[in-house]
Amino acid sequence: MKNDILKTLAMKAKNRMINKNLRNTYNGANIKIISTNDQSFYDKVKEIVNNEEYVVNPLKRLMDQEKMLKMDSRAKERYLLETIDKYQKFKAMIENEQKSIYNAQ
Repeated sequence: MKNDILKTLAMKAKNRMINKNLRNTYNGANIKIISTNDQSFYDKVKEIVNNEEYVVNPLKRLMDQEKMLKMDSRAKERYLLETIDKYQKFKAMIENEQKSIYNAQ
């Protein structure tokens, strides 16, 4: 059943790419957008980046362990990948901010 849904979504996406007029017909789709404006996550990443000591596993500090216990294996994998992506984005952003401050001095 999941494969059928995935195939259908892929076919619709391909059709949208081929025929751009179809975009208007899919306005009612429910899409989950992951927010990158997570201030507490940003603060944790900044603390890890600015920490004097070497952090062996920063992802363990960033992930919610209670939330992980309630998830199945696929949800855990998705959560891990999302956390890695957000960590990399925020780390790069923090390092760029630090470089621009250093260069301004």
